[in-house]
Amino acid sequence: RSEKEATIADGWRKSKLSESAISSLVGHRLLRPRSVVQWFSAEGHDRPYERDAETVIFKSFVGRGLGIPVCDFLRGLLFFWGIQLHHLTPTSILHISIFVHLCEAFLGIYPHFDLFKSLFFLNPYPNFSNVATVGGANLELRSEMAGRYIPYTPRRQIGDWRAEWFYIDNHAPSLPDRIPGPPKHCHEWFHHGYIQVQEEELLQRIAVLKNKGVTGAMVAFSWLGRQIQPLQKRCHAGFEYSGLEDPSRFSSEVIHPNEAMAILNDLFEGVESVPELPKLYR
Repeated sequence: RSEKEATIADGWRKSKLSESAISSLVGHRLLRPRSVVQWFSAEGHDRPYERDAETVIFKSFVGRGLGIPVCDFLRGLLFFWGIQLHHLTPTSILHISIFVHLCEAFLGIYPHFDLFKSLFFLNPYPNFSNVATVGGANLELRSEMAGRYIPYTPRRQIGDWRAEWFYIDNHAPSLPDRIPGPPKHCHEWFHHGYIQVQEEELLQRIAVLKNKGVTGAMVAFSWLGRQIQPLQKRCHAGFEYSGLEDPSRFSSEVIHPNEAMAILNDLFEGVESVPELPKLYR
């Protein structure tokens, strides 16, 4: 109806995500029940028509560790990069989830912003001259840092993820209202500065974990076992986790290895067996 409304529709795919598909996320304890967080199917909607106090979320983001309200670290990254949640890709969400849980549960620290910047950069997708509105900012591991970080290969084929979105209440601290257009790349997407003493110490600690066999799939298996979403704002950080009764857990149920393997195979290439977790920080 208005020019802004026409623009805000650009770049979106009609949602084909059914209510039962969203309920399956609840069944896998990746999403809170509707009675807790108020989510709604957008099946058949040609673009988001979110109401006040609602936001839009992708099924593939939830499957990779995202929860609403988002954690402070992800909120800070979005602000630093000058982007919104829908500008990211599923693989970007997976990278951030692994980093957050690696810091909290394996290194025993809050997510370290400068370490993150030294490892990753944001790249326009599909290219600089034609940036997508949905998924136009793709997080990538710096090639020169690949040998210094834990190994994993994200699954390349993620299906038609741009058409699998739904509405969810924008719980406080809420995400900003959605704005039209693709993300605008800036210096902060690529810059990381020099590796300082503290980052070097942390990289050496990551090298020790890597030598013990810690992988990205192992980190994901850890958060699945804890029944948490790393990118959701939680009352306890990973190093404060207190076991089956921890209030950060979605459920006190223990995940079955077959269920965990099915989820891991959705996220990664080459996971052939259930990872064996080392003794964690907590």
